[in-house]
Amino acid sequence: MNSADVTRFWSKVLKGPRPTDCWLWTGAIGDDGYGRFWIKDGDGQRMIRAHRFALATAHGGLAAIENLEGCHGCDTPLCVRPSLEDTRHVYLGTRINNMVDRAARGRHNRQSAAQFWRFETKQERAHKARVLRDFIREHGWDADQIDELLRGVPADQGRLF
Repeated sequence: MNSADVTRFWSKVLKGPRPTDCWLWTGAIGDDGYGRFWIKDGDGQRMIRAHRFALATAHGGLAAIENLEGCHGCDTPLCVRPSLEDTRHVYLGTRINNMVDRAARGRHNRQSAAQFWRFETKQERAHKARVLRDFIREHGWDADQIDELLRGVPADQGRLF
């Protein structure tokens, strides 16, 4: 991997201060709500989902993850925190692993009410991802506000579950 691409990539990531926080992508966002990152590819450019690029940096390059998928254990589309040994954030899996996890969490077609990005179309998820990205670009890490933007729960309202 090109070291300039890697440096540029990580400059677009805001890392939460706690050991369990997501690392949120602040760059381009696609129509599905996931981050996008462009790298040089021959004479042109190639788009890679941001969470895949993060996994590639942790696993030795894009070739090392070629036939695998990036799975989100945290259910946050903008999270790019690569996990090597656990499934709390972004981890490698097969297509089957990803689909089984997706179904177990109720994220097929419509997400369950307990999930962060619930009952949303791809367009709604993309809009919310852009709102979150724009907030963290302007204000930095504000755990309460990020929680509200991710979950739709006002920061001053207690959890129901």
